[in-house]
Amino acid sequence: MAWSAAKIAEVDERRTALIKLRRKRVPYDDPRILALGYSNEDVARKDFYRAVTARRKATEAEVADYRAEQSQIISDLLDTYLPLALGSDEAGPDHKAGEMVLKLLERDARLNGWEAALKAELSGPGGGAVPIRAATISELHELIRTAGEPDQDEDLDTDTEDGDENDDGHSA
Repeated sequence: MAWSAAKIAEVDERRTALIKLRRKRVPYDDPRILALGYSNEDVARKDFYRAVTARRKATEAEVADYRAEQSQIISDLLDTYLPLALGSDEAGPDHKAGEMVLKLLERDARLNGWEAALKAELSGPGGGAVPIRAATISELHELIRTAGEPDQDEDLDTDTEDGDENDDGHSA
């Protein structure tokens, strides 16, 4: 059953008040929260999470719309500047247009988060820095011996024909 506009406005007003109180760290069982119309703290807690989820989804939709608009603008500008940058006419490549194209492509990558996917970080024990120290050749050889020499003739697939293997990678 669909809610009426009045019911939607009432729920939105109650959730807004609930969020304001929770931002002040007011506990769910506080009389001010219960006075908003919640029968108990569990109902208030569930409604709070519904409100936060709804607002997050609304924000995500707005961000997606913004990205789409900005991407269209960038695309339109690329349609103008890319041919100039590549020198599609007799004048040859336009270096200023080339700089503009690179800036537009960088902006598009940042806007859509494509660069973030290319970044990676190694972390050491407990999420801290990776401990690095100098090692001698004999220490490196010992590490390789402990880990096992890679077999140059085998595939990357370590399964044996019968599917049975030990920790050392050889059939039992």
